[in-house]
Amino acid sequence: MPVDIVMPKLGLTMTEGLIVECKKKEGDDVGKGEVLFVLETEKVTYEVEAPEDGVLGTIVVQEQETVPVGALVAYLLKPGENAADLGAAPAAQAVVEVKADAPAADSGSVPSSEERVRATPLARKIAKEHNLDLSGVVGTGPTGRIVRDDVEKALEAAMQAPAVQETAAPAVQETVAPTDAPSGPAGNIVKFTGMRRAIASNMMASKTQAALAYMTNCVDATRIQELRETLLPSIETSKGVRITITDVMMKITGAAIREHPVINTRWTNDGVLYLDDVHMGMAMALGDGLIVPVIRDINKKSFAQIAQDRVDLIAKGKEGRYTPDDIKGGTFTLSAMGMFGLESFTAIVNQPENAILAVAAIMDKPVALNGEVVIRPMMNVSLTYDHRTIDGAEAGKFMRTLKEMIENPVLAM
Repeated sequence: MPVDIVMPKLGLTMTEGLIVECKKKEGDDVGKGEVLFVLETEKVTYEVEAPEDGVLGTIVVQEQETVPVGALVAYLLKPGENAADLGAAPAAQAVVEVKADAPAADSGSVPSSEERVRATPLARKIAKEHNLDLSGVVGTGPTGRIVRDDVEKALEAAMQAPAVQETAAPAVQETVAPTDAPSGPAGNIVKFTGMRRAIASNMMASKTQAALAYMTNCVDATRIQELRETLLPSIETSKGVRITITDVMMKITGAAIREHPVINTRWTNDGVLYLDDVHMGMAMALGDGLIVPVIRDINKKSFAQIAQDRVDLIAKGKEGRYTPDDIKGGTFTLSAMGMFGLESFTAIVNQPENAILAVAAIMDKPVALNGEVVIRPMMNVSLTYDHRTIDGAEAGKFMRTLKEMIENPVLAM
């Protein structure tokens, strides 16, 4: 029997996926392990491989269509099989959308014209948004299925068709004088990716659904630099990775959060949710977007393990191997941008978290110490927090503890 290729579940939180690119066409020979299609779920892209040798049969879900986990995407025909082996029933089942509020059908019921129409989920969604009756649309997809292009062409044709006059009175035409205004600047539109849409949605949620407040402190980074230099040789020998200031800061920040649990919370409709464990999000640039992989249970891990986790997560990102679980479940995020030489910056809270710490570059600056002006490596750290949950005084206490731990790291051990 043909093999069903379905939308895989890549993590506990994944519910649906977007087909970004089909790597094979119907009728193409496929070898085991060859990539069939690329899917995207929020900020993660993933290559789906063929489970065995065969020929790609009917492609049920087209590019740029979103379907739930477990939904049929395509058929893989085994050697000796052909399209006739698929039969009509499976293909129809894959494209019929079941309405949750529809009554159960009995043997004598007759489906409505809308229910008889075979269309992809995306095509139905677009048609519904524009009140388009799909029964009058000709499908060009497999087995006459209506796909996105068919709906868009039908909508375009409807817009270009002359309007039907409700009365015999002639229409009044308004003459619009030509304008001499210059046209807009020339440019090139780059289509939104799923990652960019997810980033935009998350950032807007922070601005519109949270009461963001900010505070900044300047700390002496001498001791954390010394700590890194002390730990560097042993961690490089044992783990094969180089510990960074970011690793040290994530460990210390986790310890400061432990002393101030209100920082590790979420706002809910039922009240403030205090989270037991600190799962540290690590904001990083990836391709054309931002992603926040998570180092779990940061307070239960050594400096060496944190450095190892960071390196592993960065490698997975570069190779496109993230799963939804790698970027879900964070309780607090740290964003380090010292590599860009930034003296100070603020970050936007990563929803549904309640706070984020921005860590700037370490810079030598003149400071007053014991009545004398000396040069010290100084670093700005800025907290953005949701004032609905975290009061300014509580945020201030956290920042004071964080400063104490940075300037005396033994307190974080």
